[in-house]
Amino acid sequence: MENACSRSDLQVATTIYSLDDIVEFGRETVVTFGVFDGIHVGHQAVINTLLERATQDKLMSVLVGFYPHPLAFLAPERCPPVLTPLSKRVEVLQQFCIDKIIMLSFDAQIASMSPEFFVERVLLEKCRARHVVVGYACQFGKDRAGNAERLTELSRAYPFNVSIVPPTEIDGAPVHSTRIREALARGDLKCSSQLLGRLYSLMGNVVRGDGRGRTIGFPTANIDFQNQVCPPNGVYAIRAKLEERLLDGVLNVGTRPTFNGRDVQVEGHFFNFDEMIYDQPVEIFFVEKIRSERKFPNPELLIQQIQRDIANAVDILSESTSL
Repeated sequence: MENACSRSDLQVATTIYSLDDIVEFGRETVVTFGVFDGIHVGHQAVINTLLERATQDKLMSVLVGFYPHPLAFLAPERCPPVLTPLSKRVEVLQQFCIDKIIMLSFDAQIASMSPEFFVERVLLEKCRARHVVVGYACQFGKDRAGNAERLTELSRAYPFNVSIVPPTEIDGAPVHSTRIREALARGDLKCSSQLLGRLYSLMGNVVRGDGRGRTIGFPTANIDFQNQVCPPNGVYAIRAKLEERLLDGVLNVGTRPTFNGRDVQVEGHFFNFDEMIYDQPVEIFFVEKIRSERKFPNPELLIQQIQRDIANAVDILSESTSL
């Protein structure tokens, strides 16, 4: 990831603001806006262009991110699962030297704005934009009536300039969030990592399970991953972030068919770790899939397989430089 930033004075919102909460900036700005779910390498190209324009024009850099996804408000039944929850989105954005980051609630007020009014109210009045940077496929305004071409047209009537960032392509196709979801759905972790520019991760709190893992010698942490994209059922070599600690382990995604389970659960076994961490947040980084989930004739054979899974995970993680 380019433009990693170690500054401690970044003004990053960890809450979601309404438009009326935004206080007019004291300086003119260069602005980008969008959902930024994933903050993938295409998004990063937009952010890097934002920063370049800010430096060149001596303007304040501003990123306006919409949360939740617009479809969560407009058509919840069609809203895709989340790639990066708010806390992760902010964490990744903190690695860029953006002067001001605002996570803006996508609500009825924003949804009802025409493209022209969005430019007037949000970009010009609130953000004092003198330059706007967007990706080639941007959409904004009521009924998604605004796009990159319309924004360019509006810049001729209003006092701001526009930079349209072309698609970032990998393997001959543009990078976008839908493509990442599709890669994860088929378990292609290599592809998702390429598109994201980092390992894919799930975030959630540790919740109580039935304690079966401990009874067979492999205590597990059950993760409540809520509405995030989850890779297919199977066993994975993973790294976990618990507070400031990094732990190696194996993760099972599935229904535990050996014990006639039905609901999909995410259970991690961390090596050389046996602490009670209920209700604590944890982040799971998917390094490599080891095998698909399957039903064993009895628990003894499952235990033998878990031992082999752990040995495979140790080998995989010993060769991984990620994190």
